[in-house]
Amino acid sequence: MPDLQALNRESLVHLTVRGRKSGKPHTVKIWFAAGNGKIYVTSARGVDADWVKNLRKNPDTTLRIGSTTLQGTAIWREDAGIRTEVLSLFLRKYFLAKVFKWIGWYKQEFAFEITPTS
Repeated sequence: MPDLQALNRESLVHLTVRGRKSGKPHTVKIWFAAGNGKIYVTSARGVDADWVKNLRKNPDTTLRIGSTTLQGTAIWREDAGIRTEVLSLFLRKYFLAKVFKWIGWYKQEFAFEITPTS
């Protein structure tokens, strides 16, 4: 298992998900945060982003962070811990996350919690 704190120094993850209709792989470059042995991803665009819909339907994913590639399974979260556990990781890591929160982009508080399996 790679050192997630070391990977957290990278700014983006290449997240590959399976299309919910086509089944074909789709890759997006997005922000991520690592903590508590998990990798978290969310979308300031909300639940309507295609990759979010795809990952909800097909939770198996591939993550490339820097030169490290991991397989993982995503769990949808929209519980009360999102604000305290997850969004706080993004706010510490990304200055722009603070701006997005300030202007109201994080109205829908959700995240995927991804446990790396390899």
